[in-house]
Amino acid sequence: TMFSQAQSMGLFPSASFEKDNDIRTGTKGDFIFRDYDEGVEYISIMFEMKNEADTTAARHKNEDFLEKLDKDRRDKNCEYAVLVSMLERDSELYNDGIVNMSHRFPKMYVIRPQMFMTLIALLCQASRKSMHEIRALRMELEVARAQSIDITNFERRRDQFVASFGKLVEAHVKKHEDAMS
Repeated sequence: TMFSQAQSMGLFPSASFEKDNDIRTGTKGDFIFRDYDEGVEYISIMFEMKNEADTTAARHKNEDFLEKLDKDRRDKNCEYAVLVSMLERDSELYNDGIVNMSHRFPKMYVIRPQMFMTLIALLCQASRKSMHEIRALRMELEVARAQSIDITNFERRRDQFVASFGKLVEAHVKKHEDAMS
C-alpha cells in the first residue's frame, strides 16, 4: 500500500513492486522491487515481511530469517535483501531505524515498516548515482578508445608516408648521383 501510494504521487514511475510467486527454487520471498532507468534495471530488492501476533507461543528473532532471505535474494538475482520486521519489538537496535546486516549477508538490511519507503528511496538514489557514474565512465572509455584508434591510424599513415617519402628521396638521390656521374 505504501509503495502504491508513493507511485500514485509520481515517485518510481518505472518501478515494479510485486509478489514473488516463483517457487521453482523451492522458496520465495514476499515481494520483489525492481526499478529501471531508460529500460535498464538498476536496482532490485527482495523483501521479506515478518510480523508476530501477541498470542504466538514461539517467539522468533529476526536472525532466524536472514539466511533464507539471502538465499532467496541470490536465487531471484536481486541485488539487495530487506527484512521488514515487527519481531523483537523491544529491541533498541531494530527500533532505531535501518539495521545494516551486511557483516553477515551481503547487501542485507532489517527495518521496521515505517522505514520501508525511506530505505527504498536511499537505495534507489545510491544505485541510480552509481549507474550514471558507470555510464559516464563507459562513455569516457569509448572516447578514449576512439582516440586511441585515431592515434593508431595516424601513426600507421605517418609510417606509410615516411616509408614512401624515404623511397622517393632514395630514388631522387640515385637519379641525382647518376646525373652527376
